[in-house]
This record gives sequence, structure tokens and C-alpha cells, in this order.
Amino acid sequence: MGPYDEGYRGNEPPVYSTGHGFYNPYAEPEWKREKRRIRGSGNGIGLASLGYVAISFAAGTLMYIILSALLRYTPMSYEIAEWVMTLIIYTVSLAVPFGIYMLCIKIPLGVALPFRKPNVDMTVGGVFVGLGVGVAASYVTAYLESALGLFGIGITMPEYDVPKSFFALILYLVAMVVAPAFIEEMIFRGVVMQSLRRFGDTFALVASALIFGIFHLNLIQMPYAFILGLCIGYFVMRTGSLWVGVLIHFVNNSVAVIFTLAEPLLSENAYMLLNLVYALGAVLCGIIAVCILLSRHRDMFRFVKTPSILSPGKRVQYFITSPALVIAMVVAVLLTLQYVYII
Repeated sequence: MGPYDEGYRGNEPPVYSTGHGFYNPYAEPEWKREKRRIRGSGNGIGLASLGYVAISFAAGTLMYIILSALLRYTPMSYEIAEWVMTLIIYTVSLAVPFGIYMLCIKIPLGVALPFRKPNVDMTVGGVFVGLGVGVAASYVTAYLESALGLFGIGITMPEYDVPKSFFALILYLVAMVVAPAFIEEMIFRGVVMQSLRRFGDTFALVASALIFGIFHLNLIQMPYAFILGLCIGYFVMRTGSLWVGVLIHFVNNSVAVIFTLAEPLLSENAYMLLNLVYALGAVLCGIIAVCILLSRHRDMFRFVKTPSILSPGKRVQYFITSPALVIAMVVAVLLTLQYVYII
């Protein structure tokens, strides 16, 4: 037991208590140590999240200046230059603050980013389950939008125009499909979730999904990202590999982009029919995948219980009330309001 009291000098004798034996009155109780570690993780993730927001906005203000320079001194078109800058800002704003967090907590790289080879059946099954969960999550978003509409509140999300030129379209696909699949998985299912697993897998899964959802910064994507984050996080834990998360994320983003590209090419009825057919097919495939996985892995949804002095409720309480994380969530809520309007 470590000496955490400022008055402790390392040579005080133990104290005898009748009925309890000898004990060290200067040693910090185990529950306080765990509380301090949880608060430390919450503050670290909160500061990294604030760093992400700060870098995003600071870089955004410089974007037009840099775009002007790129257009003046290079043969780039505006579309290409804009998507190049978008990719750079997105990557830096996530990688830098969460990379600093990873270094500060001294988590080994192989633990924070477990790119191990996953087993095939769990990977394939995870992709199909992820598609089904993605459809279910999109309906949750639709119901939320309808419910808010009853109170005269509308919600929206950032929209990006599909580029016209070929090279700009390639950059668009990288920014919308490839980059999020790798970078967001490395951050949220990698650094964040893996650093929280010492407090319990269930806790780490829910906390990382919650942060993943909140920092999409709009009410349309928040519930979708939270629900899909639970699914992706589970399969990453189950396989011990980020590759599964990258693949599930990549496939779901690809489907979203395909629908975005298809919408202007189809009539309204044809587009709605395509949505319906896909939704039914994805949910059916997801259910079949779950059944197959359950038949092969009887302990499919069994989590290993992590020894902890604190109850699950206390762990959640201490985490979400960490000062830096509270500030980060308040900032996220304020930024989310820009995508809320009165109907």
C-alpha cells in the first residue's frame, strides 16, 4: 500500500486496532486509489476531447488562408485543395490530443492499438451484425427526430457536397470512408476504450461509445454513433483486434456514402425502395449472424468480471463527474446546438 498522505515519511510504525490487528493509517484506502485513477482517466480523456475541439476550430480558421496559398502556388483545383485540408485537419485534431493522452498514461502501444489477427467467423459475423445494428440505430435517430418535431424542434447535421472532379471524389471517399474507419477506431476503440478496460470491460465499452457518440457534435449522428459504438467495441473486445472495428466501421460508412451517391440518380420512390430492401436485408443478415455466432460461441455475450472495490454505479459517477470531462461535455452540447433549430 503506497504512502499518499503528505505527512507520511515512510518510517512510521503501524498502528494496532483491537479486533482489526495492525494497519498503516497513512496508506490510502484502495477505493480512493481506484477513484483517483478513474478521475485521472476521465480528466485525461476530457482534456484530449477539448484539444480535439480546439485544434479543429483553430485549424478551421486557418483553412481559408492555406487554401488561398495552395490555389495560388499549386495547380490544385479548389475542390481538391479543400478536401486535402479537410483530411489533414481531421487527422491532426484527433491524433495529436489523444496521442498526448496515450503518452501521459504510459499505456503500451500494443495495448492501446491491438492490431492482432482476428478469427474469421467472428470478423465476418461482426460485419453483418454491425450492418443490422447500423440500420436499427438509424431508426432510433428517425424516431428521435420525429419526437423532437412534435415539440417544434428540428435537428440537422453537417452536409458535404459530393465533388465533381475525379481526384476530389477520391479524396472525398477517403475522408468519408477510409480515414474515419482507421483513425476513429484507433482513438475510440483503441486508446480510449483500452485505457478504460482496467476498470471493467462493460464500463470501458459503454464509456467509450458514449464519448464516441457525443463528439459527433450533432443529434442526428449521436445516437447512431453511440449504438454502433457499442457493437463495434464489443467485437473489438471479443476478438482482441482493432481490425474488426476498422472493417465494421468501413463497411457502414461505405453503405452511407453509396446511398448519398445514389440519391440524385434515382427517383424518390426508387430511392425509398432501395432503402427498405437494404434495411430488411441488413437486419435479417444481422440476426442470422448472431444466431450462427451463438451456436459456435456459447459464451458470446459473457463479459469477464473485473475485480473492483467500487460498484459499477460509483465508477460511472466518478468518471462522468471528472472536471475536464464535464467541461468537454458542456462544450460538446453547446456545439451541438448549432444543428438544432425551431421549426
